[in-house]
Amino acid sequence: MQSKFDMMETHCDFRPRMIVWQLIADKTSDNHIENSLTRHECIRIIDNLVKVAKPIVVLTGDSLITRPDLYEIVGYGNALGLKMIIELLPEQITDALLEQYKAFGARTFRLVLNNHVIEDSETRFRQSEEFHSLMCAVNRLKSKDYELHFSYLVSEPDLRRLSYNLDFAFRMSGHGLYCHLRFNRNVREVSLFDDQVMSLDEFISKISDIKFLLPSDMYLSPQCVKYKPYPEGGSSDFDFSDMKHPNWIHQCLAGKTFAFINETGKVFACRGMCKECGDLREVNYDFKTIWKNSQILKLLRENSRSCVQTRILMKQKREAQIPQIQAT
Repeated sequence: MQSKFDMMETHCDFRPRMIVWQLIADKTSDNHIENSLTRHECIRIIDNLVKVAKPIVVLTGDSLITRPDLYEIVGYGNALGLKMIIELLPEQITDALLEQYKAFGARTFRLVLNNHVIEDSETRFRQSEEFHSLMCAVNRLKSKDYELHFSYLVSEPDLRRLSYNLDFAFRMSGHGLYCHLRFNRNVREVSLFDDQVMSLDEFISKISDIKFLLPSDMYLSPQCVKYKPYPEGGSSDFDFSDMKHPNWIHQCLAGKTFAFINETGKVFACRGMCKECGDLREVNYDFKTIWKNSQILKLLRENSRSCVQTRILMKQKREAQIPQIQAT
């Protein structure tokens, strides 16, 4: 019998509504720049994306701005009705860049906050070179009438660090802080700390609690999960009767409305899972083929799962395949 949590998603019309697309390899990646998708390949992928749906496409990558074809890729997606978002480091924001992309709208850019907002006991935010670069970028965006949107990569379940980044976004009158969950491999799904059991699901749930402290027009959420009120009559170890707001549970959206594409065209369920769902180069850049036929994505659609449940499922699938690999 399915639990209430499993039954929360009953429809089968799964369409991608959010695609995070890393257009250029991270500095730590083994993939060289010559392996990255060409402009022509990116255009073909965009053509195929709009045949499935019109998702929000978030473009990422450490040195994304170094791609000479970035403007053409963004422009092509916009022309086909896609909402194209570019995530850049503050140091990459220039007046010339903002003028060039102004035709694409006030929500085109998100500033990556990682390593720029650091707690300081005296000044609240450490007055580092990175922080001053961030402030310069904020002022440039404001002067060119862009909305302020921020991005944050969550690699560890550190709520205090996240809160400081959120506090900065709030103080700058930002419209949102968009979190990407990509926990380090050494971070366990469930751990014991000071005789207390802590889980990544608990951390993600606490993010939803912070939302009630923000203005109604300020967005805060991981990009790959969806929060829903805890179902009435649901069993729990906690007493919610004294809560002034509903308790939230989250659902992993990987394979349901979310997917991740890397710089060589490989599709993954999310940014934090290394199990490949398909290679766009091998299917003539037809995203629909992978989205509809990937066994991993099909598996994720069978039930509603939390982030931890999805991570454990993927680990179990990977471990189950090890004996087969060794046998061959």
